[in-house]
Amino acid sequence: MQRFAGFELPRILVPAIASRLGITRARIRTEVGRGNWQTIARGVVLTRPDEPTREDWAGVGIAVGGPTAALSGWDAVRIRGLGDPTPPVCTVLVLIRDGRSRLVGSAWVRRTGRPYVVETTSAHAGLHPLTPVVPTARAIADAALTYSALGPVRAMVTSAVQRNACSLVELVRELDDGPQNGSYFLRRALRAAAFGAHSEAEAAATDKLVRAEVPPFELNVPIVDERGAVIFVVDVLWRELRAALEIDSREFHFSDAGWRATLDRHNKLTRSGLAVTHYPPSVVNARDCTWTAEVAEWLRCRATELGVALPPGRGPISPAIGADPPPFLVRIRRS
Repeated sequence: MQRFAGFELPRILVPAIASRLGITRARIRTEVGRGNWQTIARGVVLTRPDEPTREDWAGVGIAVGGPTAALSGWDAVRIRGLGDPTPPVCTVLVLIRDGRSRLVGSAWVRRTGRPYVVETTSAHAGLHPLTPVVPTARAIADAALTYSALGPVRAMVTSAVQRNACSLVELVRELDDGPQNGSYFLRRALRAAAFGAHSEAEAAATDKLVRAEVPPFELNVPIVDERGAVIFVVDVLWRELRAALEIDSREFHFSDAGWRATLDRHNKLTRSGLAVTHYPPSVVNARDCTWTAEVAEWLRCRATELGVALPPGRGPISPAIGADPPPFLVRIRRS
């Protein structure tokens, strides 16, 4: 903050703020004329000579939006430490309950009839301190409408649910109450989260396994020992086939410790009688069908090995919303 006549000067000035601070129009004209300040939109002054930032445009939207204004979309998602670091659009979304929708520079001030709660960020927030924002679920729903690809939306949804930033129920409610036009990516992302996907890689795997010729499967199933202690959580499980698929979080292991940890996990699972296969995200996300064809063949061989038929049906076996899948009991043979 710069100092001005004994008080801290805000970066954004609109007539109402300037009047409260006792800054006259003449003084504004003088500072703009000297190049110290600049007019960035009609009736909006940036009290700096440099280019306005995205946070400045958020401040513009809040200032012109009035008492009901609240930051939403990608910027409100990023405040919670979620979402892709690159914004999907150049405009900042600010919701209002009253007034008219308008574009003010790079601030999109949008009137909405859908109710929303207003929260205020901390004075010590790294992004947008003391700023009115909408709750996480509403911010994600609004942000999803601006994306042109599924991946970032799926990552945003799965990470928000996994980190308890909002619940799946809240996100589904926002989807149901919000505009249906443009909601395709959010709908698909919520479907993956409802199936139990905890990450973008798992959600991508779920999408492909749903369309593949593989038996019904479960996601993120806890593997427990005879005492009921959780020893692992496997990414994908075919319970009747005692087969687990792991999506490795890293393409390569850069340390002996990482490699040993993967081997230890694999060995403990196989000693318990599970068949385990591993794939990196790059293989899962490949455009061809090689990966799912390999998985289907692996499961057919597993059924033959156990002397059982492939379980009928396709698709994920989903627990109730908010519930965990039932654990899978194994007996670890100690080496």
